[in-house]
Parts: sequence; C-alpha cells; structure tokens
Amino acid sequence: MSSEIAIKVENLSKCYQIYDHPRDRLKQMLLPKMQRLVTQTPHQYYREFWALKDVSFDVKKGETVGVIGRNGSGKSTLLQIITGTLAPTSGSVTTHGRIAALLELGSGFNPDFTGRENVYLNGALLGLTTAQIDEKFDVIAAFADIGDHLNQPVKTYSSGMYVRLAFAVQACLEPDILIVDEALSVGDEKFQRKCFDYVERLRSNGCSILLVTHSTATIEKFCQRAMLLHQGKLHGFSAAKEIVDQYHALLYSDEKAYLRYLNQQTESRKPEQPLGVTPAADSALESHTVQRPSDDSAGLKAVITEWDTLDASGESVEVFRTGESARICFLVEVIQPIKEIQAGILLRTVEGVAVFGTSSLYHGKNYSHPEAPSKLKFEFSIALDLCPASYFVTLAIAEAITANDMNYLDRKTDVIVLKVNQPRMLSTGIAALNSSVEVFPVER
Repeated sequence: MSSEIAIKVENLSKCYQIYDHPRDRLKQMLLPKMQRLVTQTPHQYYREFWALKDVSFDVKKGETVGVIGRNGSGKSTLLQIITGTLAPTSGSVTTHGRIAALLELGSGFNPDFTGRENVYLNGALLGLTTAQIDEKFDVIAAFADIGDHLNQPVKTYSSGMYVRLAFAVQACLEPDILIVDEALSVGDEKFQRKCFDYVERLRSNGCSILLVTHSTATIEKFCQRAMLLHQGKLHGFSAAKEIVDQYHALLYSDEKAYLRYLNQQTESRKPEQPLGVTPAADSALESHTVQRPSDDSAGLKAVITEWDTLDASGESVEVFRTGESARICFLVEVIQPIKEIQAGILLRTVEGVAVFGTSSLYHGKNYSHPEAPSKLKFEFSIALDLCPASYFVTLAIAEAITANDMNYLDRKTDVIVLKVNQPRMLSTGIAALNSSVEVFPVER
C-alpha cells in the first residue's frame, strides 16, 4: 500500500441472511446438505440483504473524510468492518497505523465498577498498560469533568456522564486513524466543543479521520472529502460540499427526482471539480437572477420558479455593504391543492457553515389553502450584519401538515450568492456585531 494511504477499502460487501421464520434457519442448516447427497440443487431458505455492496475508496494520511447517508444506508456497518469488529462477506480493508474508534461508547464498561476502575479496564482493552493509564489518568479525569462521580459505580451515572467518561478514555489515545460514528454529538454544548477541539487537535497532528454524522454542517466544516452511501452502495465520493448537496437532493426528493439530479450533475460537471471550486461552477452560481428550473416538476404540488435579490430601493443587486438590508424574493408556482405552504431561506459560507436561517412559520406568515393553479411571491428582508465574504442562499418551500410536521415541496440549493463588502475593515469572522473601543489612562 502506498505510504500516503491510511485506509484502503476495495470491493467491500456485507450480506446478511434474513429468515422469514425460525424454522427456515433450521432448514438452511440441514436440508441443503441432504439435497446435495441426492444430487439435487440446494434450495435457499433465506433472503439476502446486502448492507454494503462493492464499496471502494481510500483515505489519505492526514485527511478527514465524512460519511453521510440516510438511516440504514450502511454507514455503521462500514465502520465496524474497518475497525475489525465485523467480518465482510467479500472485499478487503487495509489500514496503516494505530486505530481509535468512537463507535459504541462505553461498550467495554462494567456497570458495577467505579468510573476510576472502568478507566483502567477500558484502557487495557484499548491496549494501554497500567503505567500508561497512570500517566494519562489526570488528563482523562479533567476531560470527562464528572467530579466525585469518578469514584462511584457507573451504573449510577446518567447517560451523559457515561458517554463523557467513555469519550475521555478514547481521547487519551494518540491514534494514527480516528473513526467516529456520531460520537461528537454526546453531552452538552460545552462538552461537544471540547470534543470538536480534540478532533481539531488530531487533525493538526496529521491524524486521518473517518467521520460519520447526520450533521451536514459538521461534514462541510471538518472534512476535505466526503462519501454518500445509499442502500449499501457508494453514490459519490468527492469534495465535501458537493456530497452534501447530493445528500440534500436525496433527502428532499423522491427516488426518480434524485436520479434525475444525478444525471444532471454527471452531464454538467467534470470529475474532481466540485461546485464552488472551479470558475465555471462559480459563474453558474452567480447567474442566479430570474432563473427557471428544468421540466422535472411533474407530480409536485408546488415549485420555486424565479428568484432575485433587491436592495432597499428595490433594485436588483448582488453586492451589499455590511449592515445594509437585502430583500430575497422568489416566486412559487402552486400546481396542486395545498393545506398550508411555508417558505424558508438559509445562508451559508463558502465552507458550508450555516450562518442564518428563518422561515415564514417563525414570522407567522404561512399561506393557507392557496388556489391551484396560482402563483405566490415570498419576500424575506434581512439586515446583512456580516463580515466581508460571499454567502450562498438556499430557498425551500414545504407543506405544513401539523405544527411539528411538514412535507418538503421544493428546494433550490445555493442558487443566490450575496457578496458583502465593508468600506474599511472593522471586524473579522462571520458576524459584524456593532462595536466600539475606548481607551482610558489608569492612574497609579
């Protein structure tokens, strides 16, 4: 294997045997052998379920790769095979370096042992000696931050305390490869920040990271590349932002619309040229004023047909100054009867970090029982208290079913680019908060 590759997966597949009845399992154990003895073709008494099918990819040393997909797409199965806790049906996995896996946190804990005792037990399972654990114990205790509970049996812990301690034990390792399955979302916000800092530190030290999460913001912030798994197959492996867009297309559309999206992406983009990276892609995003979608709205209840950005005077513009107001407008064509329609917008940075989102629901401006066919215009006014940068705007509409339930109708991802400038540099970051500075001499 190349010295630059940390993980190499080749034609990996995992098949499970699904039995409809318990007796079928016994039949499968006995009858095929008897059928072979009498030269009959053996009968199969189970159905095959392929959790993974011919998955191939590699992760470079020092690279962070995200894994995303719907529930049941094969993400956890993939990680279990890579860590060696599950055997594949076919294919191979080759790794180079020490692996730390944050999968089922606390799976090696004894509930009757104290937290302190479980630190030593779990550390031994991870290959650490007693001397190494002694050396790292204070760091583990500080990371977990559960106080005197460390000397109490873990069966008395809350679920949050349990995973904090389990994560802390894993965090004391210095792996070459880190594999994470949703573990960064454990605990409260303060502890999550600590977890992300740990991952950032590993990244800066050249650790390769394979990260499974449902948070697209995390994928876009931490990962250079990402892969999309769907029904056990690898549907995409490229720049993180491009895979997130593909995931949204899968998540908010039916299977036929998703396949049309894939075909359009294949025809319109060259390999290894993700959206927002090449000049051609940037030009496509910037040509956003008054666009119309292709004829793939058949069967939909409503579609977004036109959009534009206006300044305070109503002029169509795309460049604003920090603090100016922008009006984001878009037309919706209602095709079929709808109980109640709502619209929303989301602003993201070039890296994909969500900056601001709102919807007509939050403002009490949903529209009930629009006529079909008809057209509606939604207009969102926002103050651009943002630092200089380009911000991508996503538009979406949904049908409100109940107060907590909705059906997505249409989504236009990153179709508007807002460019924000400052007359002179007053702030850095994302938000341009109103600030001032005073300096006073201090008498001795």
